[in-house]
Amino acid sequence: IELVTHLRQLQDTVQHSGAMGYALYIALFVLASLCLLPGSVLVLAAGMVFGPWLGTLLSLIAATVASALSFLLARGLGRALVFKYVGHTRTFQAIERGIAHSGIDFLILTRLIPLFPYNIQNYAYGLTSMPFWSYTLVSALTTLPGIVIYTLMASKLVAEGITLTFVLQLSLAGLVLFALVQAAKAYARHKHIALAEEDEK
Repeated sequence: IELVTHLRQLQDTVQHSGAMGYALYIALFVLASLCLLPGSVLVLAAGMVFGPWLGTLLSLIAATVASALSFLLARGLGRALVFKYVGHTRTFQAIERGIAHSGIDFLILTRLIPLFPYNIQNYAYGLTSMPFWSYTLVSALTTLPGIVIYTLMASKLVAEGITLTFVLQLSLAGLVLFALVQAAKAYARHKHIALAEEDEK
């Protein structure tokens, strides 16, 4: 009850702050992403504070801006400097091989299949030959399903609490995400695209 009360107060504060509150959330999300911190917690927070639709829109904008800035930062700083920090990781090495062999298909699959940390991907793709606008558009589209589900579930949790309906909806959301991942994996097999585990064999 106390948590819900605090959330209501926070919602009222944000609603009265208008565009400033939206900008603050987006800036916080972008900063967290640039520092390689997970954005999922902020997506859930957006659902709780802003509601399902505005929360989805703000999180999509924030995630897209964050991924674009990371990409441009990596490309602007140059391969040598960024490689020093992420070049030794299996994530970067797998992405570099995947883009060389499969191009945009590999980007789509790594966004849909949670094999690599999302924020490291943002920097790693900036060091490949991937065109900026193709990368940004694909990143936005493939991020949207997860953002919608997380935001909607967080909003419903605040509005309704843990009810049987909420548990059933949460289970259904989990099945949708699972089905999306399995479909992406099936597409990868169909296109003979090797992902992380297969690359290391």
